[in-house]
Amino acid sequence: MRALIILLVLVPTLLLSQTMVKEPSTEKNFPSSVAFKSGSTEYNLNLTGLSVRKKYFFKVYGIAHYLQDAGIMNKNDAFKACLEDGKAKQVTMDFARDVDNKSIIDTYNESFKEMATKEELASVQSSLTQYLGFFDKEVKENQTYVLRWLPGGTILATIQGVEKPPITNETFARILWSIWLGPDSVVDRDDLVARIVK
Repeated sequence: MRALIILLVLVPTLLLSQTMVKEPSTEKNFPSSVAFKSGSTEYNLNLTGLSVRKKYFFKVYGIAHYLQDAGIMNKNDAFKACLEDGKAKQVTMDFARDVDNKSIIDTYNESFKEMATKEELASVQSSLTQYLGFFDKEVKENQTYVLRWLPGGTILATIQGVEKPPITNETFARILWSIWLGPDSVVDRDDLVARIVK
């Protein structure tokens, strides 16, 4: 009987450990899949990879990327799937240090200028202004940001546990995702697709 009780206690722990994946640099743990509902649609996404954002040798956050119907593919197709509208995607950032909101806003502004053409930047300016308005508080160590890109170019952001109003702009969504998965990524983008690349 005692052995059965021990087993019942351990099984949930073992199952949990099997479904979590550790980003080795920050030692942040992320689930191997995520499920959520938006409107009447249910989404199931699988982890495509993990990476770390560093600035001046400091670890800023661990990051996980998820993709709907993520199969095994070559690297070019993986990046294409992650940067095109159609399949639902998610980025989860788990912060490894405190970061003031001005630094976050400045970094996004810089990234958008680097990732977008002048024409694109002008076309997404109102969406970017709305997005930057979400970051009105300092982020603390171990807090998370969750960004979802739903089919149709809709971005849903949950910042420090607060779900923000949706932003629907396909160009904005692509530029935002390019920060992590584009050719000039701020992280090692190969790591973010490592689990789906053959």
